[in-house]
Amino acid sequence: MITADETIARLLDEHPALVDFLASYHPHFERLRNRLLRTIMAPRVTVADAARIAGVPPGELLAALRRAAGEPVTDDASPAVAAARPIAGPRPEALARLGERDLVRVDVRDDIRRGEEPFARIMAAVKRTAPGQALVLRAPFEPIPLYDVLGRRGFAHWTERHAADDWSVWFYRDGRGATAAAAPAAPAPAAARAVTLDVRGLEPPMPMMLVLERLDTLGAGEELDVIHDRRPVFLYPQLDDRGFAHETDEPEPGTVRIRIRRRAAGR
Repeated sequence: MITADETIARLLDEHPALVDFLASYHPHFERLRNRLLRTIMAPRVTVADAARIAGVPPGELLAALRRAAGEPVTDDASPAVAAARPIAGPRPEALARLGERDLVRVDVRDDIRRGEEPFARIMAAVKRTAPGQALVLRAPFEPIPLYDVLGRRGFAHWTERHAADDWSVWFYRDGRGATAAAAPAAPAPAAARAVTLDVRGLEPPMPMMLVLERLDTLGAGEELDVIHDRRPVFLYPQLDDRGFAHETDEPEPGTVRIRIRRRAAGR
């Protein structure tokens, strides 16, 4: 039976027809029709998270999904249960000390309303956010998947809801130490196993999103061979920040290969 903590990825694996239901339920879920975007976002979002994005009680969405899937609607599918992660309370002291000059502001509301993916803009802003500064992201819905993505880069978050379609999230380093993504890299074995990812023909920012997502699951002793149709100049800083070494060559005209591996400790 569908539960509130089930991921959207698993939900759609088990009930593929619910893509159309979710797309009609809230405009944000229309992008789930795009298979590539679905592979990036759906594993990070639970049913409760999806309800929070849509601005409805989690139990209400859970009940609607169960009805659409032909499952019984039991007492656990009520607005009072299966609550999503709570929004942060009072402004953290670390943010109260910051002035406007300490803030990197990015507003992606218009990008999303035009149907554009703002991921590249957000990650570029993350790179500009120095220690002691905060990134303030303005969006038309709560960007829940970013909590995990930026959390692995050492950022805590504090969330403000101005209206149902107007959110501000403050991402800041809270001094709890480096994340796994920023930890010293392990040496790569002499004979690393290559994993190939072909991103030719995809529109930006999908190639970068797919590469970064795959690197999160790169196993010990593996290297990632990315086959691209151009040199991904915005990807290289992301790789450097995450502790990956990379080499680029052009084995033939129109084909670029980027070999990525974890950087040896101390390099």
